[in-house]
Amino acid sequence: MNIFEFENIRQRLLKQVVSQTLQDFEHSSLDILLSEALYLEKFRMKRAPASFFTKSRYKKDLGLWKNIQKGLLESQAQTDRKQLLQTVLNHYVGEIGGHFDPLIYKVATHAVPWGFNWLLHAASVRRFLPWGIQEELKKKIHIHGEVQCLQKLSQKGTILLVPTHQSNLDSLLIGYIIYLMGLPPFAYGAGLNLFSNPILGFFMSRLGTYTVDRQKTNLIYKQILKNYSAQILRESIHSVFFPGGGRSRSGSIENKLKLGLLGTGLQAELQNWIEGKTNPRIFIFPMVTSYHFVLEASSLIEDYLAESGKHRFIIMDDESWQSFKILSFFWKFFSSQSAITVRIGKPLDVFGNFVNDEGESIGPNGVTIDPKKWFTTFGKLKTETQRDQEYTRELGEKLAERFHYENTVLSSHLVAFVMFEVLRKKYRDLDLYRFLRLTPPQRTVVYETFLQEAEVIHQKIKKAYSHGKLYMSEFLINADTRTWVTEGMVNLGVLHEAKVVASDGSIVWSEDMNLLFYYRNRLIGYGFEGD
Repeated sequence: MNIFEFENIRQRLLKQVVSQTLQDFEHSSLDILLSEALYLEKFRMKRAPASFFTKSRYKKDLGLWKNIQKGLLESQAQTDRKQLLQTVLNHYVGEIGGHFDPLIYKVATHAVPWGFNWLLHAASVRRFLPWGIQEELKKKIHIHGEVQCLQKLSQKGTILLVPTHQSNLDSLLIGYIIYLMGLPPFAYGAGLNLFSNPILGFFMSRLGTYTVDRQKTNLIYKQILKNYSAQILRESIHSVFFPGGGRSRSGSIENKLKLGLLGTGLQAELQNWIEGKTNPRIFIFPMVTSYHFVLEASSLIEDYLAESGKHRFIIMDDESWQSFKILSFFWKFFSSQSAITVRIGKPLDVFGNFVNDEGESIGPNGVTIDPKKWFTTFGKLKTETQRDQEYTRELGEKLAERFHYENTVLSSHLVAFVMFEVLRKKYRDLDLYRFLRLTPPQRTVVYETFLQEAEVIHQKIKKAYSHGKLYMSEFLINADTRTWVTEGMVNLGVLHEAKVVASDGSIVWSEDMNLLFYYRNRLIGYGFEGD
């Protein structure tokens, strides 16, 4: 089934999700379960008061938990705890569950290229050619990797697309990339905070998006969210979610993934085998997006530095909430020579094994395996909690590894990395926080010294590329050092008012050390740093 039929099954699906979650808590102490959820939800609402756009949702949440608190104060004879739990589940599933409107999808997929083409026309002063819309977009969005394999396997099973996450604009970008690849729309999980933006919320709530509220940390919410994700996959609806959770605060590629939602692929495939479905397989495709500049970079890195080592919180008001800055981002993007690079990685099965073009899993020894046997214990297909958790852990490790392998290095990443490393060598004795507070005169490097270091690191990147450890943009592979350094500086300077890296031909300097740190972090984890 594809997502165009989603509305026909939506009510049944939501009921099944609630029923399954009730069953999951059948042997739990509901008093303790509900009391813990009540405490965490009251704390969440106190910590994040309602804004103008979230007032309605906040009021509903407040009303729900007041009633739950009242019920918990009464005896079990007066108030059935199972009924209280069902009330909470119905509330959550109503919030999580998406809708899909084919008409809105048609409007959106036509509006995006026309809107992009208008920006190209206005920003680049190009002739407006309606029939050239897709060609203009292809110049700006470069899609590489296992696209044909993705298209083929989408006919043999259900796709779970798992991208890296840098910006709130990722959700819009990925939805449109799926369209450009000639695939039907996917269901996907996106942060609940995005739905508070009236424009984004209108489209996303009607295009198969289900909400993920990372501020809700209680067990009831986590379980029903996982069950919703699994049920979507069991209905053979292709899906997308960000396994890293929120956006990368540091600018680095995710290396610690959230295993809860990731495990729903395994859960769904196991149930498919048990029920004897025709195409039971779940195929997992990593996807890595590479931007020369990120809209929310300043807010993200400030949050990372402020909260490093502590409990992370969701940024509720950053650049992606300001319509003017969103428009400015796209205007500058289209008026520049910058492009977005997307790479579809090699497919994996739910255990972390590679999958070939025919949908066959290739085991660790290079031999085709029968995935059904990996779900079998003593001759029976069944859930084994410890076994399945270990499978999911191995999948998470494999995905994090593949994110680094599928990463495409851009000139902007490399320029920031070189500048950071050159300065770090000059000030080895400073800890990171003191280093980031260098004065403007201390943030300068002689241009020729910078070029020498750039050439050395460029060769290291090329060596890693030749060994299949990462990818490089075609431009970065072929350009000489001075050329790619110039392009990298230009691209880093497109969006931000402060120059991340700039040069006058004699010296190189940075006007924002935090942003330099953010963009440099894209290349950590390969062993290039600190040489």
